[in-house]
Amino acid sequence: MSDHQQSSNLTDEDRPADTRKPRSLLRKVARTLVMFAAVVVVILVGGLVYFTSYVLMASEKTPDAADAIVVVTGGAGRLERAVSLLNQGLGKKLLISGVHPGYTNKILQKRYKLTASQINCCVELDSQALNTVANATQTALWAHNNDYQSLIIVTSAYHMPRTMLEMYRAAPELRYQGHIVTRSDGRSLIARLFDLNNFQLLSKEYGKLLASLIYVTTERLGKKKTASASAL
Repeated sequence: MSDHQQSSNLTDEDRPADTRKPRSLLRKVARTLVMFAAVVVVILVGGLVYFTSYVLMASEKTPDAADAIVVVTGGAGRLERAVSLLNQGLGKKLLISGVHPGYTNKILQKRYKLTASQINCCVELDSQALNTVANATQTALWAHNNDYQSLIIVTSAYHMPRTMLEMYRAAPELRYQGHIVTRSDGRSLIARLFDLNNFQLLSKEYGKLLASLIYVTTERLGKKKTASASAL
């Protein structure tokens, strides 16, 4: 029998120790990586399930009175709810953050049945905020300029976790209450759970929340680029 045939018939136990060790090490590393990947997947899927449950089962509760109210635009029913809270006297002023530049006081007065005196004294429009990070930054500046210590934040259920995270980052010294606006369309929980549009919306927002948690959202990167450009 040739030397080549003899070497090919050797088992792992028959091979020299110095050749078995690298293969054994590679197998251990591979198993560790597979286990780590599996744990990460389980955590991510579990987080998505929890986030989806939170959004679909969220309920609206009347908040306690605060210094002011801030509504983050971009979802149905948010502005109507913020105006309702203002009319109930739960805040001295209302900041509408992220409003379109063409949105005027006249439109606000007509659409939400606010009086001119209410708008002049108690409503301010922020058209500079183009994303959630900017919403938080502009809110912090507005609160500090008006010496407010407590705020009611109004936004949709799916958007509330990321909004509150950015609010606390922008001004951790302020006191916040989140007021959730739910999308009550009369459908059952099961019907909403298996709605494709809901799944796409929640998956996208969950991804944004994860990115925000590790501080690398495209919104923040865009903000840094803008700041760098303005400094040149």
